[in-house]
Amino acid sequence: MLLRPLLCLLAPLAAAASPASAAPAAVGLVQLDPFAQATGGHPRCPAPSPPMLTREQVERGAHARAERGTRCAMEGTCEPGGAYRRDPEINEAVRDALAADTRFATSSVWLTTSRGWVTLQGCVRDAAQRFMLGEAVRNLPRVERVFDETRVVPVRAPRPRTPR
Repeated sequence: MLLRPLLCLLAPLAAAASPASAAPAAVGLVQLDPFAQATGGHPRCPAPSPPMLTREQVERGAHARAERGTRCAMEGTCEPGGAYRRDPEINEAVRDALAADTRFATSSVWLTTSRGWVTLQGCVRDAAQRFMLGEAVRNLPRVERVFDETRVVPVRAPRPRTPR
C-alpha cells in the first residue's frame, strides 16, 4: 500500500516538529503539527491536549496532506517542500510574539499550526483581549488563517478579607 511508505516519511517529521517540552506521546499516538504554550497568565485555565493522531488517522490523512503540499508547490502558493514545511517556524514565531506582547500577559494561550493555519486555544479575560489576540496573530508573517477557539473566562478580583 502506498500510504505505508508515506507514513514512514511523516513519522520522523512529526517527531522533529514536536516541541521538546511536550509531554511524551502515548504509545501509538503521533503529533504531526507543532503545538506550544504562548502565555500562561490566566489562573483558571485548563491546558488543552496537543493534537494527537493514531496510526490509522495518520494513514488516512497522509494522502490529503501530501496532496495539499504538492498542489500548493505546483501552484506557486507555497515554497517547494510543501504547505507544512514552515509550520514549526510559524508556530515558534507566533508563540514568541504572543509571549512578548504585554496585552496577553493575563491570558493562557496554546497554539497549533498546520499549513500556516494557526489554531488558538485557552482562556482570555474578556472579549476585547480575545479580539486583540486574533488580530495580533493574523498580522504576523506567514500566518494564512487564524482559528480562535479561546474562551472568555473573567477573573474576579479577590474579595478583601474582613477581620473577625
